[in-house]
Amino acid sequence: MDTLLRGGRVIDPKTETDRITDLLLADGRVAALGDGLTVPADAEVVDATGLIVGPGFVDLHSHVHSIAGQRLQAMDGVTTALDLEAGLMPIAEALARAAADGRPLNYGFSASWSQARAYAHLDRVPVADFTASMDLLGKPEWQRSSSPAERRRWLGLLEDELGAGALGIGVLMGYAPRSDPDEYLDLSRLAAAAHAPTFTHVRELIEADPRTPIDGSEELVRAAAETGAAMHHCHVNSTSLRHVDRV
Repeated sequence: MDTLLRGGRVIDPKTETDRITDLLLADGRVAALGDGLTVPADAEVVDATGLIVGPGFVDLHSHVHSIAGQRLQAMDGVTTALDLEAGLMPIAEALARAAADGRPLNYGFSASWSQARAYAHLDRVPVADFTASMDLLGKPEWQRSSSPAERRRWLGLLEDELGAGALGIGVLMGYAPRSDPDEYLDLSRLAAAAHAPTFTHVRELIEADPRTPIDGSEELVRAAAETGAAMHHCHVNSTSLRHVDRV
């Protein structure tokens, strides 16, 4: 059935549209835009006077894993909620669970660096459950620098997860702030080779914690410059870095 949204304020940044007009939906897609549109007799007509009509918001930094929370997001105009900072693994299990939940929003996950690391360091089997994965953050055993064998192990796991449908690599570096910075470069090389972005909760600044081996923002810029990976800096205005030139 066609749906006509009558008299709403239509805003679309892509086409620089911002005006009060009618919008016609047919088969779930925008079919026409303009004043005084005519529609079939069986079309649903919605009075959108005083309302904003626009594309759904994509939340790149969502930690909402409950149906109730997602319904609240939908009421705010969110249509896609992606967990990219922390991520979940195994990705196939995470996607299957989300489908079984009957989520009201589109969903997706990054590959979880912290869970892959915990598996390599502690043989802790990953569980695609957000609450269970957060329990990991208080355990210091996975936060140390990896041995060469451990590093190869978790890099292999992340590569497999990207191949299985992960949308990038979620890196909770701020929870392992004194690990070897060279590990981040290896991770970035993996992401670049897979044409996948990273989403990083960075380390503290050295000025805030002198034990930190490298400033978090500096680490991202260095990795982007040396590997060509697309880097997303979580928590700082959602800044993205790609192919940053050396200074």
